[in-house]
Amino acid sequence: MTTQEPVALGSDSVTAAAESDRPSRHAWLVAVSAGLGYLFDSYVVNIYSFVLPLIAVSFSLSSTAQGLIGSVLLAGYTVGTFGFGWAADRLGRRDTMGASILLYGVTTAASGLAGGVGLFAALRFVTGLGGAGELSVGVPYTLEEWPRRRRALGAGAVIFSLFALGALLAIGISLVFAPWLGWRAAFLLSLLPAAGVFVLRRAIRESDPFLRERATHGVRRGRLRHITRDPVLRRRLVIGSLIFVANAVGYWGYLVFLQKYMLTRFGLTFREALGLTAVFYGAMAVWPVVGGVAAERFGRRPAAIGGAVVLTVASVIAFSSGSLAVFVVAEVFGIGLLGWTWAVANTYVAELFPTSLRATGFGLCVAIGRLPSIAGPVLTGVLIGSAGLAPVAKWFAAVWILYVIGFLLGPETRGRTLSELDAAGGPR
Repeated sequence: MTTQEPVALGSDSVTAAAESDRPSRHAWLVAVSAGLGYLFDSYVVNIYSFVLPLIAVSFSLSSTAQGLIGSVLLAGYTVGTFGFGWAADRLGRRDTMGASILLYGVTTAASGLAGGVGLFAALRFVTGLGGAGELSVGVPYTLEEWPRRRRALGAGAVIFSLFALGALLAIGISLVFAPWLGWRAAFLLSLLPAAGVFVLRRAIRESDPFLRERATHGVRRGRLRHITRDPVLRRRLVIGSLIFVANAVGYWGYLVFLQKYMLTRFGLTFREALGLTAVFYGAMAVWPVVGGVAAERFGRRPAAIGGAVVLTVASVIAFSSGSLAVFVVAEVFGIGLLGWTWAVANTYVAELFPTSLRATGFGLCVAIGRLPSIAGPVLTGVLIGSAGLAPVAKWFAAVWILYVIGFLLGPETRGRTLSELDAAGGPR
């Protein structure tokens, strides 16, 4: 790793914590707090897919309607990702992240009481609005608190590993409570962890780099205009958007229908399919750590590209085979490596923008990436009726080309201090 020259104190402080290889206690608290919110977000997002067969019977939903409800959530995510990112740069990281979990915690629980499909879909949209704040605020917040030589582990590995654990929690609830109490109980139970995470977040303080930036330069207005008009930031917006188009479409293109695929293709029971999904998400909890270590050792770009290539090959193999054993092994790398690609991308894209614009720029990249992903579940739901999910899943694998292009176009950010990132990222 190249050693960076010390810089003068300013918007970024070369503090002992920033230069140390060891994150502070508060840095860990921020990462865990953001990660637990992301864990709960994962639960909220994935619980729909895991109990979808039960919801479909309850509301008499066609495949197209099932996909449409999945897309409604993503539409809320798209709006909320930019909105919460913008608010975090204007109002602060801590309080914005707290508002996020309150909003989607309440609406998720309310979804379990919905009497009709229209109200259920509307609540899923609002849930998406709130859940979006976990990513667009939590990643920049954590990145600003962690030392430069460990940022990919804090903002990437810790957060996304906890995301995968949230999916495992959703699987457990789906297996234990949903068959017994029905799918509604799985939604109502979400209120308890949401309350716990909100209380935990009252114990963390505001981001120090954000406070220093605010004290030095005040509230920056027109942040979106600065990003779109500055040539450096505009290029980085394109790079980040390409990366997140691949991340979002690659994740949502077929995962919404993963349970249905395993039930029909391999003749599994509902419980068996969820059990295998737990294996895939268990792998997804491990791969972010491996990807984070690789990103710190070899650089963001080679780590990200290597992970995307392996993921693509594994996905094509999984959906080309009629063997359950081959499918499972391949998806340990396919679905599992989604944790790697997201973890490295989260860190990298947040590093592309200066402190005053970090959450806005990061949130905008994620929002743009989610735009085409909105159509993913709907398109998949329509196409599986004629082509089947296997061919559609292999088509979606091609989207990772955009991910590779994005990293090839962007600069390497490994080991740079926040001051250096601010200086390289255009006007502050």
